[in-house]
Amino acid sequence: MKKMSEQATELKANENGHVLDLIAGEIEEGNGFISFERFMELALYHPQLGYYTKNIKRVGKDADFITSVSVGKCYGLILAHHFSTILKTFSNFSKEVVVVELGAENGDLALDIMGELSMLLSKDLFGRLNYIIVEPFSFKRQALKARLSSERIGNISVISDLEKENNLYGVLIGNEVLDALPFRRVRLRDKKWMELGVGINRDGEKKKLIEAEKCIQNESLISRVADFPKELPDGFTAEVNINFKQLLSGISSSFVKLEGYFVDYGSSHDELMDLSRSEGTVRAYSGHQYVKNVLLSPGSNDITSNVDFDWFRASAKKHEFITNEPIDQYRFLTNAAEPWLLKIEKSGIQNVENMKLINQFKMLIHPTTMGRAFKVLKFQK
Repeated sequence: MKKMSEQATELKANENGHVLDLIAGEIEEGNGFISFERFMELALYHPQLGYYTKNIKRVGKDADFITSVSVGKCYGLILAHHFSTILKTFSNFSKEVVVVELGAENGDLALDIMGELSMLLSKDLFGRLNYIIVEPFSFKRQALKARLSSERIGNISVISDLEKENNLYGVLIGNEVLDALPFRRVRLRDKKWMELGVGINRDGEKKKLIEAEKCIQNESLISRVADFPKELPDGFTAEVNINFKQLLSGISSSFVKLEGYFVDYGSSHDELMDLSRSEGTVRAYSGHQYVKNVLLSPGSNDITSNVDFDWFRASAKKHEFITNEPIDQYRFLTNAAEPWLLKIEKSGIQNVENMKLINQFKMLIHPTTMGRAFKVLKFQK
């Protein structure tokens, strides 16, 4: 199976065109149908026109959405405290240790984590640490390298493909990565699962993307829906990600010993199969506003769905990873932040910077903001 960047690049149209034209062209070549996965690849990851690859601001209060990283440096600081213990342990087995980050966006988390680790680790161990950012798109790699080189905090490298690395010992962090992986959609029709993809309606020069159904042909998708509950109402719709195995395979082949964390929106499989989720969980966002029709304005909106954590864990088990039940971000960060909070308490210093960090911490763990919305899934090798 080709990587996302390779798939999104295989286009015949002029790169200065609109992504809608590219999608429409592929639908016509595909006899009126492309998978929702392919739609996402083009809408989100086309090298020039995709939502995640365009040179636009996506994250922040004045953009489309906020993340734990964009709240402030507190998130990276807490992760650094948590990772420092793991790295010290792994340093007994290997001369070099790593922190690998997927989905780094503008590099804020790398700088926050490395800045804190430079103070938490011994000079010797910090010198043996390499922070590796995996970014498949060249434009974003160049931007990251330019920013990170100007900061000069430790050994930070930006690479295109994790599979080029091997014999790694260390930590992996993926913040809101799994929900951004292109996925398939399925819909139950007359007790038979159909693939729900994307078609097109034409009215003269006007083009409108619409939902389209066809018999499932992908073997991985056929295998997955065979395990779905039998008694669901007609029209029940769900998302299926068949790309987890490719992601996990690459991670497994690169690491000898690993403690990894994916932080994301997600649910158990039973929750996703509940009748209250009969329309699935796919959704789009723009300017912090929910966009009901995810097929509108491709390339301009973030598209996501709830991660099926049970399916991810089952996929991870096949690659010999040990996984933990996902826990609320509130619980994970509260436990991980304990050494840092005790340090502040013992110092007795209530300066402006500490109060700023404490306020960020409260937002990260608050149940109505991020504390319960995000889940943390730990996996080990």
